[in-house]
Amino acid sequence: MRNPARQPHEQSPRIVPGTHRAAADETEQTSDISLIKAISQGSTNAFAVLYDRTSNAVRAELAALSPEAGRRNEVLAASYLEVWWLAGCHPAPGPELDVLLWIIGVVRRRIAETRAATGGTPAGRVRPSHAELELATLLQRPVTSLGGK
Repeated sequence: MRNPARQPHEQSPRIVPGTHRAAADETEQTSDISLIKAISQGSTNAFAVLYDRTSNAVRAELAALSPEAGRRNEVLAASYLEVWWLAGCHPAPGPELDVLLWIIGVVRRRIAETRAATGGTPAGRVRPSHAELELATLLQRPVTSLGGK
């Protein structure tokens, strides 16, 4: 099966004057399960809605789990990129699937991987990570907007 989601820059929605806001409103009313399905089909609009809907809760979980403030944005970005890439591989969505818990599970694994890779040492980064740059591109937002609201 062809997966258009792998090329977000080529999948920008075609905006017809006067219809973009209506389409965005419709997407914002969609369930998380429906958003995951749309993301698996390459919808960057659905991805942005899911990110906006869940990122504050994910940030709070990340702050509780990771004392390394310098790596939080990198872990957050890498986790959401994984959601983007794996939405189509996720177990069949159903009423038992809690999308936020799935995302938090990704975050927990990413934290463990980051600690293992760095020996638990905090990072003193100056530049954004590749994951942060890719997430900002996918969301069509500046990297600086990913640090929280």
